[in-house]
Amino acid sequence: MNTTLVTGRKLSSIHRAANNALSQHIQASHDAQDALRSSKEHINISVEAEESDVITDAGGEKYRAKLSVLIQRPTTRELAVDGPERDTKAEAIKDSEVLVKAYELEGEAGVKRVAQRLERKIWSKAEITGAAETSFEGLLIDPMAKSGTKVEKLIPPGEGWVRYSDDMLWDPRSEVYFVQVGSQMGKYLMKDKKTKEFQEVNTPNRAAEYNLIARAGGANITRKGVKMERTVLLPELPKIARLAMKFPLSFLDAPASAFALFQGIRSAEAADWCAKNFHTRLLPALAGKIHTWETRELQNVLQRVLRELDTELLKGTNALSGCVAIIALLLGDRIVVSGVGQVRAVLLFEDGSARQLLAGTHDFQAGAERERIEEAHGIVHGGLLHRSVDNLDEAQRILRAKSVFEVLQLEAGGPADVKQIRTAYRKLALRVHPDKRSEAVDVEAYNKAFARLDAAKEAAETILGADAAACRELWKVLQADIHTREGAAELLGVDKAAAWDTESVAEEAEKACKRQIKRLEKLEGVAAASAEYTLAKAMCEEAVETIRRPCSSEALPRQEALLKIGVNTSRAMGVRELRFPTSIVRMEPESASWQLTTTRSCRLALLAGATAGLPSQRLALLAKGLARQPKAAALRWCTEADFSVPSVGAVCIAFEAKRRPNEPATASGPAAKRQKVAATGAQAGSVFLRHVLFRHQQLRVADPAARREGAARNAAEAEAAAVATLQALIADPSSFGKVCRERSDCQTATQPGNMTGHLGWVGRGEQEPALEEAAFHLEANEFSDLVTTSRGIHIVQRLG
Repeated sequence: MNTTLVTGRKLSSIHRAANNALSQHIQASHDAQDALRSSKEHINISVEAEESDVITDAGGEKYRAKLSVLIQRPTTRELAVDGPERDTKAEAIKDSEVLVKAYELEGEAGVKRVAQRLERKIWSKAEITGAAETSFEGLLIDPMAKSGTKVEKLIPPGEGWVRYSDDMLWDPRSEVYFVQVGSQMGKYLMKDKKTKEFQEVNTPNRAAEYNLIARAGGANITRKGVKMERTVLLPELPKIARLAMKFPLSFLDAPASAFALFQGIRSAEAADWCAKNFHTRLLPALAGKIHTWETRELQNVLQRVLRELDTELLKGTNALSGCVAIIALLLGDRIVVSGVGQVRAVLLFEDGSARQLLAGTHDFQAGAERERIEEAHGIVHGGLLHRSVDNLDEAQRILRAKSVFEVLQLEAGGPADVKQIRTAYRKLALRVHPDKRSEAVDVEAYNKAFARLDAAKEAAETILGADAAACRELWKVLQADIHTREGAAELLGVDKAAAWDTESVAEEAEKACKRQIKRLEKLEGVAAASAEYTLAKAMCEEAVETIRRPCSSEALPRQEALLKIGVNTSRAMGVRELRFPTSIVRMEPESASWQLTTTRSCRLALLAGATAGLPSQRLALLAKGLARQPKAAALRWCTEADFSVPSVGAVCIAFEAKRRPNEPATASGPAAKRQKVAATGAQAGSVFLRHVLFRHQQLRVADPAARREGAARNAAEAEAAAVATLQALIADPSSFGKVCRERSDCQTATQPGNMTGHLGWVGRGEQEPALEEAAFHLEANEFSDLVTTSRGIHIVQRLG
């Protein structure tokens, strides 16, 4: 049996007052009822059978307990209370025992309350056959209340509990119940999904706070076009759950943080949607369990989050867009990662070593993944993966054709007779016959193409012979362009106009789909048509989903233009036409985990796309000296990624043991300032700062404290200059004055001598939140990560 010890939480005077009032009310009620029952009362209890409209294995009768009491004082009247309808007489008898006991202990009010509780009560066999008193637990007020003894209800640790009954609380997200009074007081229960009976479960996780701190930074460089990456940094999950989702996360170990990097494929829409909805899937999943999480369970949670995002993405307007993703969850001293596509997670240690934690499957150029894609009739062309390409040579076209009809390139309307099939065969045979090829071609590919052409002719003739009309219907379905709205509408005979409300047209499409499949039924048992029939059926169903997908008439052409763009990964989210009806691209998340220690600091690199191609040792070298500046490290990786890629992104998370609180400001800083602090103490709660500012031409707010507008054209150029400056300052802190005078765009750079770049003593609320947050987390003499404000990009150093 589990025992609950309530520690670290004290009942408030409000709770005590409420409990005292409840006890006094119960005592007064009992006294009044005893006075009433002192006169002669007639109590009648019976179990009556009732006819039921529903016939079950137990028969057609239902049973109900009925309590009737003739009350004499203060006036003569009858009290009648019915129990719930039961399948068996034994259950109804048990109800009658409880009703009588309730009236004896609690009178009229008590028996009515217990009758309501019985509506939710499911009697177990053990309760029916066991001792009467033990089966009343949880239905009656504790007998101690009758004697006036104060009964205080236990309050479980954590937040989010709501009232389920007079003696039980309930956590609606995890569906765990807590018993506050009675013989099961302090127990945690869950309902069995099949029997609906309560079963005892372990106590919830006692949230532990680990001596770890995590700092995270995300970076992106857009060299051409639009930004394709989206980063998500959630440093405090309980706080975010309370503010954004309106529920607590009281049972998670701390620190509890989550991070994500989504990189768009074809366009940025899918990555943007996933980034905005990431927390709405993760937080409820974590709230769904208040007990201790096993590492494998956390991996499953992250995989489920990615699958749920993908499912919703495929239903929405951005289904033809796509993205690769890598997400990470930090709970206590465990870091769990999950990803799909061209992504990597790499651990970087203080000694310069590195360990690859996760590498997502994505390479389709060779090996088993290439074979799988070819079996699904995917086309690798120009280094990208496509469903269809126009300018293939004849052999490759035949090998990548999705049906026997596509192999033969039959004329519009499908095969009319065997002669038409054989004519098409002879024309193609002259182009791919082993004896007709030139020496420059791929011999093996042409041999395979001719073999498939031969097999296609035989299959087409067999299908035509089985049923000519069904054969032509099959051809019609297989040549349809089901991933465009026009092509799907033409196949199903519905309205092709784009619309946001697609419910009615989708119902029409579903009916048309069933009729179309019905016309193909005669080919279902034809062996030669097996693959084509299965594909055609799936294509009809996919055409319905195309019609169901909402879209505006303005956005439809742009979205369908994505169909012509190949992808550079064999695993991804979205990209619907490459996944249905045949799975050329798969969405199969992969996971890994790592246990952190407080004795060894490290960083975790989350990489996608081009940054995932950087060698692990190169990552470590680029981030050297940036142990506590994760954004700067991520920017260094982006800078070194493949220059031919138009947009790149990365996330860096730095883990280290918590340090002791900073020493008072008098410990460092300029001598004059130290004397002032010692004399007046005016700087208590303040920090002494100096900085280097990098402005850029995209800033829209006028800055009266600016020294100049800055040479950088955009934020990316300003960040690149800031990273280079930061690494130089970390390598040689004594050069700050010279560097600041040369590179800073703030007027403070012109201050004389050692005052160059000084912001002075800064208290809470005196600077923009981003700069303040960074400054108050710095150790003495430490340089900050890159800080972005309305003034530009800052490097801040705390002096005191």
